[in-house]
Amino acid sequence: MQGGHTLTSRSKEYRLPAENRADYVRENFDAIARRYDQFNDRITFGLHRLWKRAVVRATGLKRDSGQSVLDLCSGSGDIALKLAAWTGPGARVVAYDFSPQMLAVLQARIDGARAKKSLATIEIEEGDAMDLARFTADTFDAVTIGFGLRNVTDRARCLAECLRVLRPGGRLVILDVGRVPYRIPGYVHRWFFTRIVPRIGHWTHGSRHEMYDYLPASAEMYPGQEELKREIEQAGFGPVHYRNFMLGASVMHVAQKPTGEAIETISRRR
Repeated sequence: MQGGHTLTSRSKEYRLPAENRADYVRENFDAIARRYDQFNDRITFGLHRLWKRAVVRATGLKRDSGQSVLDLCSGSGDIALKLAAWTGPGARVVAYDFSPQMLAVLQARIDGARAKKSLATIEIEEGDAMDLARFTADTFDAVTIGFGLRNVTDRARCLAECLRVLRPGGRLVILDVGRVPYRIPGYVHRWFFTRIVPRIGHWTHGSRHEMYDYLPASAEMYPGQEELKREIEQAGFGPVHYRNFMLGASVMHVAQKPTGEAIETISRRR
């Protein structure tokens, strides 16, 4: 890879293109789309599915209530499908991602699931998580992001857009990598993520692919639990809470859009 800037992890360096990082990430997610679910199952020992169920519950959405939810960075649609099953017919789930191949995998999964389950309507939209202009303000009852925020080039812009499209009182739920604060478990986790995870990725893919080297490096550059909590609060959300999984290897942040006078206060402050 010629040119670019470097993501420096504790164990290695990974070079990203100087320009069009979003295009680079999109193209590489397209390349691994068909094997991505298997990869996630293997590196988390299947636990990511339990964490995603926790995300769905944390949205506060109700069954058969006609509510709407936006699943950003939806990928192959694990969370979108769980949301659709949870909320049921009459609800609206928008699966939003910039990788057309990931969304193609999701479409195939939707086609297979409809024969077995009573699902909410799932709308597939291709687009960038930093640009939600196609949605008017105060549209969604919840916004979810599963293992995607760290691939967004401008988190502040993405969070601002999430705040805008949420209805007052609506929840933002983010699931992504975290920091293990304990010395020995933290060392083991970093070793596994930087040394073993890429090898699992290459094995799953059937050949070496650089995306599996990028993912651990990007994770190490992603903010820790408290830092991300502050970023979400600075975007204008109300009190932010988080829940650690596997000692903090993964973490779920839950935030709420303020209601009434609190929103007016935020607007004036900006």
